[in-house]
Amino acid sequence: MIYTITFNPSLDYFVYLDQELTEGSIIKTRNTAIRAGGKGVNISIVLSHMGIQSKAILFLGGGIGELIDREISEKQGIEVIPIKITEENRINVKIKNQTETAINALGPRVSAEQQEALLAALNGLTKEDYVLISGSFCQGVNAELVERIAERVHRAEARLITDIPNLTLAHYQKIKPYLIKPNLEELAMIFSEKIDEVNYPRYAQALIEAGVENVLVSLGREGAYFASQCKRYQLSGPDVEVINTVGCGDSMLACMVASLASRHSLTEALKYGEAAGRAKAAARGLPTCEDVESLVEKVTVVEVQRKEERERLNE
Repeated sequence: MIYTITFNPSLDYFVYLDQELTEGSIIKTRNTAIRAGGKGVNISIVLSHMGIQSKAILFLGGGIGELIDREISEKQGIEVIPIKITEENRINVKIKNQTETAINALGPRVSAEQQEALLAALNGLTKEDYVLISGSFCQGVNAELVERIAERVHRAEARLITDIPNLTLAHYQKIKPYLIKPNLEELAMIFSEKIDEVNYPRYAQALIEAGVENVLVSLGREGAYFASQCKRYQLSGPDVEVINTVGCGDSMLACMVASLASRHSLTEALKYGEAAGRAKAAARGLPTCEDVESLVEKVTVVEVQRKEERERLNE
């Protein structure tokens, strides 16, 4: 089973406008929509689109929490494991015209007892399971909870996957996840250094040396780079008309894990991940299985050598 954990889920209110947003004026909308949001929620939805079951573990509170639960369980058919909290979940406002303006709320505060309840939801883990923690922390939650989740995952011999912007190299040395998926900006945050399109493989290697088993660096239009103890791959894919890049990383991670959980090879899983990221960029919403399948065979996965290995072979 695949478990997704979202610490700070939201109800996202989308407002579509035909004109520029002008301060102090009254503007009529062209359309509106309400959807459940959060990186872990997105991953569960994409997994559902790919025909893969998951269980979504969420801190949920108040009427907004009930709406989030209903959006995921009833409309998407995903099993929700609600961790009940006292405060209301947040509502984010997404204003879309020629560009997108996002107003993201802070979110609720979660108590120590409520965090214990989340940990208890993981008591039945087995070595066949994947646990994906995605998105930012809510109030009251920090890296300590991630470390405690990691302890339970490792004890069960399950696989921990993280996509959290708040973690540092020291945290990764403790939690030792199976897979992480930073982009260049997030990679720079981990190391507090400038990272660009040339030097990122060196930092991916540093994460491997810190105990991360697999690192997938998303590079946007330029594809992605994968590193493990044994393998290095460069991924590239077809050009697509970019409509909306929000959720590309979530889609990439979801489809890679879906492929791994279906016992596909690593290179096949990488193809699905890259195809999903591009399919999301070309869609307004999250990609369907058909969107991803249409691009998989157009993705190229090339094995590359580390600089040190190339130099040794050329001696």
